[in-house]
Amino acid sequence: MLDVDNRNLFYNILYKVAIYLRLSRDDETVGDSESIINQREFLTKYVKQYPNWELVDIYVDDGYTGTNFNRPDFIRLKNDIESGKINLVITKDLSRLGRDYIGTGFYLEKYFPKKRVRYIAVNDGIDTFEKNNGNNDMGAFKSVVNDMYAKDISKKVRTAKKTKAEKGEFIGAFAPYGYKKAPNDITKLVIDEEVVDVVKFIFSEYNKGNGLSYIARRLNEKHIECPSVYKQRTSKFHCKTLTGLWGHETIKKILTNRVYIGELIQRKGEMVSYKVKKYIQLPESEHTIKKNAHEAIISEEEFNMAQRILKTKTHKHHRKEGTEHLLSGLLYCPRCNSKYRYQKQAGLMQDMVAICSTYNRYGKEYCSRVAIRESILNKAVKDDLKLLITEKINIQKIINIEDIKNLKKEKIKINKSKFDYERRINQIDRIIKQSYEDKVNGILNTQEFIKMTEDYRKEKEELTLKINNLNKELNSCQDMAEDGLTRIVKNITDIENIDKNTIISLINKIEIIDSESIKIYYNFSE
Repeated sequence: MLDVDNRNLFYNILYKVAIYLRLSRDDETVGDSESIINQREFLTKYVKQYPNWELVDIYVDDGYTGTNFNRPDFIRLKNDIESGKINLVITKDLSRLGRDYIGTGFYLEKYFPKKRVRYIAVNDGIDTFEKNNGNNDMGAFKSVVNDMYAKDISKKVRTAKKTKAEKGEFIGAFAPYGYKKAPNDITKLVIDEEVVDVVKFIFSEYNKGNGLSYIARRLNEKHIECPSVYKQRTSKFHCKTLTGLWGHETIKKILTNRVYIGELIQRKGEMVSYKVKKYIQLPESEHTIKKNAHEAIISEEEFNMAQRILKTKTHKHHRKEGTEHLLSGLLYCPRCNSKYRYQKQAGLMQDMVAICSTYNRYGKEYCSRVAIRESILNKAVKDDLKLLITEKINIQKIINIEDIKNLKKEKIKINKSKFDYERRINQIDRIIKQSYEDKVNGILNTQEFIKMTEDYRKEKEELTLKINNLNKELNSCQDMAEDGLTRIVKNITDIENIDKNTIISLINKIEIIDSESIKIYYNFSE
């Protein structure tokens, strides 16, 4: 802390103070001395000692690592510095500001001085506005030590998690659906009686022969919360789902998770390093597997049966490999705005039907069953294209593709010349301006100035004339060029064998009105 005499040096300045508090999950192991509550009480009391200090706000990042500065309240603090609300930042010690020595050094040596913001780390004796403070010189070394501490903690945490996983202890943040963490031991999983019957229902129905979509539809009909919604209601998990409904992918994840037969498969991935928070997948050989780690919900026989069925269904194909639907990705439902998907339908040998994905996944409560055969869809689109060509396109105005390419090359050449001329005109303007300044300052006499500027003015007039002529040439090229729709139609030699790329270039989307009607939205207003 500053002594009384040193405090007086700063009494003539009104300081707008920001207290910054930070605590990571790793720091919690240090003890109560590093708690947010302790930091707040300590620094609030410290600020009150100075009559010319006004506490503007307290910024708290609880649970955020000090190895990067992408923390919500630290960003808010920086915004307040930028707006002039803050000119003094206080932390309990330097490690609360950050543990990355490069980032911490940037704020100490560059950012705070540039913004004329005073920084104080109380317990480390650092005060950036005290020129003769020896502790300031030690700040860089303390940052390195703090960085090494973070690295050491990271190693210890990673080793501890690996050891726990090998012992069969659960190390995840959230328990898998169907389980919860034991009340007196968070490393143990116990059955969640609230949803265990849902897991059993899924395996039972699937092993009876019912499909993934059928099971999802049944669960939605019963208004049972999907796993992400349930997790949000029962924990601090933030749910990202838009519909809050069960889907076949969620069902499949449950069916393939060996946790339900009592196995724990952990450490499937890890962060690149303690500084780079990028999660990478580890090969299966490095996964930590522990059998009989907790009570099973499903028997091994039931689980294996589900895997056999999944494997069999996965290898069923409704169409030959490599083929694709002409209109897939363009079909939409006007009732729920979902995309249409193709599927096989009983009684149709070669043809498939397009059906609303929301209806197909969730049932009639969420959308209507409006299906249309693929052959009808393709014929309707091709017929409309033929009509479009016949009625809207004047074939006499369609020019040769090679002519189009030549026109493009000519336009590029003209635009380049225009750019060069315009750049030269800008240079001339700058030269004339500089010459005038030289005349005013006596570097050029009047006669020299007039002679120089006359030459440049003539050159500028010639360049301006050239630019006008080039603009006329560009307009001429534009008149000759075909519009976008005509250019695409020129490539269509056989509507019956039109390719998907051409379809996508022509059509924005297609709405399925009913089993015999569609509405086509073209990419061209005409």
